Amino acid sequence: MTLVDTLKNTELFGGLETGHLEGVANMCRGASYRKGETIFREGDEAKELYVLLDGRVALEMEVRPMPDRPSIPTAVEVATEGETLGWSALVEPYVYTLSARCMANCRVLAINGDMLRGVMADDLILGYELMKRLTKTISLRLAHTRLRLVSGLGLVLLDKELKASK
Repeated sequence: MTLVDTLKNTELFGGLETGHLEGVANMCRGASYRKGETIFREGDEAKELYVLLDGRVALEMEVRPMPDRPSIPTAVEVATEGETLGWSALVEPYVYTLSARCMANCRVLAINGDMLRGVMADDLILGYELMKRLTKTISLRLAHTRLRLVSGLGLVLLDKELKASK
């Protein structure tokens, strides 16, 4: 399978014209992470957008239940094959809003945010389409995060899901 074919099967790039996918493919680098490794951390400069090819990734935020206690990494979402991680590389202020920790061995495509933003600015049709898709991802993740954080049941279910994958 070619890199273009791989991109066709992802939430962010699926359905785009082959020419656009070829341009994106030229910006990609492959990377692998082991179970337990962190791909990026909340608060770090967001330099790359990631597409998850294999594995599962917990998207975590630091929660400080009491001011005088250390923060606790709290999973608010689990990303699976074909999903996008690190959308902050395309959205100002270019700072990751969550951490991404591998729940299993993972393979990703990493795309340089500066390069992709440049292509999106040069090709407004592509830029608009990618931002529409990215906004949908951001909106869904925000809704899921809100539900999980306000629902004790949501956190319990996510905890069970995380434990089951170990």
